[in-house]
Amino acid sequence: MRIVTSIVTGLALAMAVVLPVLGHAELVSSTPDAGSTLDTPPETITLTFSEGLDASKSSFKVLGPDGEAGVGKAPEDGSTVMAATGLALGPGTYTVEWTAVAEDGHVERGTFEFTVSQPTAAPATPTTSPDPTPTEAPSTGASQLPAAPMATPSAAPPAAPSPGPGTDAATASGGDVLVPIVVALVLVAVVGFIVLRRNRAA
Repeated sequence: MRIVTSIVTGLALAMAVVLPVLGHAELVSSTPDAGSTLDTPPETITLTFSEGLDASKSSFKVLGPDGEAGVGKAPEDGSTVMAATGLALGPGTYTVEWTAVAEDGHVERGTFEFTVSQPTAAPATPTTSPDPTPTEAPSTGASQLPAAPMATPSAAPPAAPSPGPGTDAATASGGDVLVPIVVALVLVAVVGFIVLRRNRAA
């Protein structure tokens, strides 16, 4: 009888020790990992636990440089995963504070951190400058007078028509011929007059 009593007592003590351990919803993994540094900010954060959760009492908060950045919850009772979606995180260090309540009511709490790095600036793309436009010559200080209009050659007066054969030349030569004839006639007349007077006088 004592042996049976001892066995029952031992089993009761073992159950009293084992059942609370089995009821602990401990954090198994997370995305992103605790202590990680990310080049690209995550849009979703997930936490996975060792036991099913009480969805109404289990949750986590994401705290960043500007305060609370998001909240995650379990989708339903008994789920081992809590998630926060649609996040828009900038560069900085973030802290995840979680509370996991197992279905038997046991509560676990914890925190972890991750970092979103500053994005690397893209190298500047060289731009081709347009061809330089011709600029006006610098002023020398002297007032620039407008260029004098170039003189256009005026039409030369029409040349006098050259005397044609038999016209002006004939007129000129005719005048030269008439003069000696007239002189000869005058001389003849004078001589004749003198001769006539002598004859009359004789």
